[in-house]
Amino acid sequence: MNKKDNNVQLNRLSGRYEIIEQIGVGGMSYVYKAYDSKKKRIVAIKILREELSIDEEFVNKFKSEALACIDIKHINVIGAYDVVEDGNMHYIVMEYVDGTTLNKYIKNKGKLSNEETINISLQIARGIQAAHKKGIIHRDIKPQNIVINDKNIVKITDFGIARAITSTTKNISVIGTVHYISPEQVRNTKVDFRSDIYSFGCTMYEMITGCVPFEGDTPLDIIISHLRNNLQAPHLKNDKVYKSLEKIILKASRMLPSERYQNIEEMIGDLELALKDKDGSYIKDNTYDDDEEGKTVILTDEDMKVIKAVSEKYTNKTKYNKPNEESLTPEQQAFYDKYIRDGAYKHHLLMRRLIFGAIIAVVLLLVLMFFIALDTRKTENKNVENIATNSIIIDNIAKSINGLYIDFANNLVEGYGIKLNVVKEEFSDKFENGKIIKVLKDNIDENKTIDVVVSMGPEVLDFTNTEELQETKWTDMLEKLRIRNLFYITSEINDNTVPKGNIIGVNKKKSSDEGTLVFTISKGSNNNLRTMPNLVGKTISEARELLEINQLYVGEIKYVRNGSFNGNVVMDQSINSGEEVESGTSINLTISAGMDGSEFTSSSNNVWKGQLNAKYIISKSNSPNYEDSGTIILQVRLAQTINDGIVYKELIEAKEYKVGTILPLIFPQIEGEYGVGSGVVEVVDVEHDIVMNSYEVTFKQ
Repeated sequence: MNKKDNNVQLNRLSGRYEIIEQIGVGGMSYVYKAYDSKKKRIVAIKILREELSIDEEFVNKFKSEALACIDIKHINVIGAYDVVEDGNMHYIVMEYVDGTTLNKYIKNKGKLSNEETINISLQIARGIQAAHKKGIIHRDIKPQNIVINDKNIVKITDFGIARAITSTTKNISVIGTVHYISPEQVRNTKVDFRSDIYSFGCTMYEMITGCVPFEGDTPLDIIISHLRNNLQAPHLKNDKVYKSLEKIILKASRMLPSERYQNIEEMIGDLELALKDKDGSYIKDNTYDDDEEGKTVILTDEDMKVIKAVSEKYTNKTKYNKPNEESLTPEQQAFYDKYIRDGAYKHHLLMRRLIFGAIIAVVLLLVLMFFIALDTRKTENKNVENIATNSIIIDNIAKSINGLYIDFANNLVEGYGIKLNVVKEEFSDKFENGKIIKVLKDNIDENKTIDVVVSMGPEVLDFTNTEELQETKWTDMLEKLRIRNLFYITSEINDNTVPKGNIIGVNKKKSSDEGTLVFTISKGSNNNLRTMPNLVGKTISEARELLEINQLYVGEIKYVRNGSFNGNVVMDQSINSGEEVESGTSINLTISAGMDGSEFTSSSNNVWKGQLNAKYIISKSNSPNYEDSGTIILQVRLAQTINDGIVYKELIEAKEYKVGTILPLIFPQIEGEYGVGSGVVEVVDVEHDIVMNSYEVTFKQ
């Protein structure tokens, strides 16, 4: 389907989406800007290419992965609204973002500053974190899959699509643009969350240097570089890069997954400190010294086989043809000698040995047949007697085990030396999952086995019994969905009555009802209690850090003279250590000022601080495009006016909340801009950029 033909065929999809214009095209899909006449909003439509749409296995996996990604709701991830099948056309309805890709952004600027690289990287990392928490690996993090909108909010797209390709498309060995692909993807070995971290590190390298990590004349050259070399230090391309940022990039992009960040949370923590400690002294590196950054490893023969398979993908080859040996590199020649030329000689020897072995086998078979014939007459009479006996046993067993669970039935017949062989499973409205429907054989075979058919339960799942449903573990339901090839999506919420991991409810009464199945899974009790840490003997900064880790805050501070404690350390705390306390609580501290009070600290006199103690009952957005899903994504920020401009500071990062719940706004010490005496704390619907509520705050030095 070429671009022109595609535009001619598309006017209004599913009677709902009016195509406005084509805004992109890729190896998998065409992308259109469209108007959703039902929801009254602009959306992006990603339509699978025709050649992929006819691959049923791929389409099923694509739909399953895309539906799972609808559950990722985060400000730094492009939202997916729906996955639609319209005849032979398959497409995803997505959030429309008016902006530019990070790839174009880098090309326009040449290279980004340290501050901008860190800011963009933090947003990308938080988007990756939201997906990883849902168990979803992107597998194709690269600048082309990252969009920056007109408000400088960074969003990741195409979650789950790479997974669909790797799981179902047999002629593609790996996925991911070669400039950002992880070594384990090249080798086609197990891929986990650390693969996204590697590709993210390569993307950060390009942001700060303006260059891709590895360059080569062919994709194969670049792939070999990923398997042989760690990234060069970014300062060789940009001498202004902070050491902290350089260390983060190099740690994220190690060849071995065990040497990288082990999770995205570790990386976010280091990125948040990168501007404060530009030397990066806080970054832990368990690998080799800096002078070994560019060390090279030797490729094994197995690596060369993998590289060959990967290169075929990028050159559209389907099998190995004999090359012109004069044009081969030493590595290619070694591969050819080991697996092609030598292989042909070994094949010749093998054929000779097989022919000789076959002649010997025929002679032995003739001898064996002679002795079998002698014994046949003796066994025929015995078999006639056994037929009647076996027939009686089979008849009794068939009557006894029908309707029993297969494991229990096996135990019953074990005493007769008989085993049950499950030759078929089928759906049954009469028999529960795992029960025997019928016995197939008329006789016991020589191995004393009887073939049986076992029920997979009814084909249509019934969800009307809520009590029974809430006693069902999600892991048990997954198997039922799998064998019926049913598509579903899930969401998780806290629930004080349904055990963690069990199903709270489902949106349909029966699995055959129209629409996609949506299961709500229990996260267990919503426990906001924290254990109070021991602060006595800690400095103020150490005490504040301990409290913030436990989602608690410093309240009033009182200084007293005391000779038993060093100056400027905590003597007492308003809540004793070990006690349970609600998150968000302010803890009052008593600080030692020394024997004569001379050690009273005033280091914070240049900081302007304010406080807020309020709560917000979460309500629906007043946007006309609000989709009433029962949840809303909110961010809490501080807004202050400086020189006719507004400066924003994030107090609570964007999260998904249930409508009707209470959001505590307890901020004992909000740090404001120097010299600015007032500000406004805003609760913002980030999806529609609407301020839902605001609170005035006064700041003092």
